[in-house]
Amino acid sequence: MKVLVNYVIQDVIYHSHHSETLEFEGPPYSCNSDPPVYDVMKWVDEKQNTLSQERKIVILSMYKI
Repeated sequence: MKVLVNYVIQDVIYHSHHSETLEFEGPPYSCNSDPPVYDVMKWVDEKQNTLSQERKIVILSMYKI
């Protein structure tokens, strides 16, 4: 399953907008249109660990595609 994530990386002085398409393991067929929030938040934690202390990630939206 694929999820489009739109997010902002904020700093003390500026911010920048980004988007990424993430791919997660999931059932081959699903009638649920909700994105896998747990998996996305796990991805955010990993991404946050690669940034410096003063930079933060803010999720704007996420869509299952």
